[in-house]
Amino acid sequence: MAQPQDNLSGISGFPSLSRMARGGSKLATLVSAFALAFSAASFYETVLKQAHIKAYVTDTISYTRDPYGSYEVFAVPVTIANTGARDGAIVTLSLTVKNLETGTTETLTGEYTADAQYFGGRDDVAARVKRPKQPFAPLAILGRSAWAGTVLFYAKEGRGAQDERLLVVPQASLAMTLSVQSPVPDSWLDRAFYAPPSSVTLAAKVGGFLPGALYAGDTVRVRLTGPGAPKS
Repeated sequence: MAQPQDNLSGISGFPSLSRMARGGSKLATLVSAFALAFSAASFYETVLKQAHIKAYVTDTISYTRDPYGSYEVFAVPVTIANTGARDGAIVTLSLTVKNLETGTTETLTGEYTADAQYFGGRDDVAARVKRPKQPFAPLAILGRSAWAGTVLFYAKEGRGAQDERLLVVPQASLAMTLSVQSPVPDSWLDRAFYAPPSSVTLAAKVGGFLPGALYAGDTVRVRLTGPGAPKS
């Protein structure tokens, strides 16, 4: 067993104890550094992290026409999630649709939101009856939260049932891109970490339908065949 030296006092007289003390000091420093790094990461994730907006679309898209102006309409159920710590805002939603057979392309804008009453209702121009819907308003998505709803995307101008510029005809194949517009932050520091929301690209196939029935309130299923389609 090691013996203490006469010219040393305390634990310095025991080399093994001295080495243990120095090792314990290093371990304490490492633990403190790890705790500080963890606290900083936690503070960033819960307080400082910029809003991170992402949209999700499921395979329940519908197509119809609004007889009050003969507009082509896509009803798209959307979930918009914010995985950041800070609140985020959505100013507008747009849907770019291309008919792969004719090459016709148009960007539709989200003008209304709808609920179950819209799909259970009907339009009747003669009786001045309209399916219930609400004007689309900018969305505020709180940090670590989400918004879900059905957005009605309208074509910019009305077209008759025989118009050659129609985007959708029975059995049409479509390429669609859903875009989410979020305002750019005012602060230069926030702008440095700002990332605009990513768009969602979809491929779809329209079922068969009678054009006249759509003006009365019928809808036709638009089935996803590309990204976003359910796996069999």
